[in-house]
Amino acid sequence: MNQPEFENLLQTVHTRDLTDAELAKLEHWLAANPDEQDAWAALDRLLVALPDAPVATNFTARVLDKVRRTEATRHALGQAWWRKLLAPQFRPIQIAAAAALAMVIGGVGYQSHLTLNRAEMAASLHEVAAIAEMVPGLLSDFEAIEAIQQADPIDEELWAALK
Repeated sequence: MNQPEFENLLQTVHTRDLTDAELAKLEHWLAANPDEQDAWAALDRLLVALPDAPVATNFTARVLDKVRRTEATRHALGQAWWRKLLAPQFRPIQIAAAAALAMVIGGVGYQSHLTLNRAEMAASLHEVAAIAEMVPGLLSDFEAIEAIQQADPIDEELWAALK
């Protein structure tokens, strides 16, 4: 082991406990380098002299609250996303979505109705065109049709007498 590895071990001690393999390397290094052993002993004395960190009076409650929130988050992540949309806080969105869906269905139905009417009108126009082609003179005599429409109105006295 060389000097940079020893310094890495010193920094590691500040953040976490050393593993058994790291401790064995450290002991081997300290046995080979007595002046580094003095630095290690000084660091050990400083760490022992440090006072304990003060713990809040509600430390346990905070830890348990954090655990509960973590478990609640895991449970919430396990739910299906669409089940969250059924929650009461999304009620206005649900109503708006239902109204939009009803309007879309109504619009599609109305458009279908218009398309069907246009198809029926086109079919009847095709039939009239076919009749006009078969008898070309049938629709050319409009004067007779006009004469029927201009007939005298009903004679009310005669109608009353017939009753």
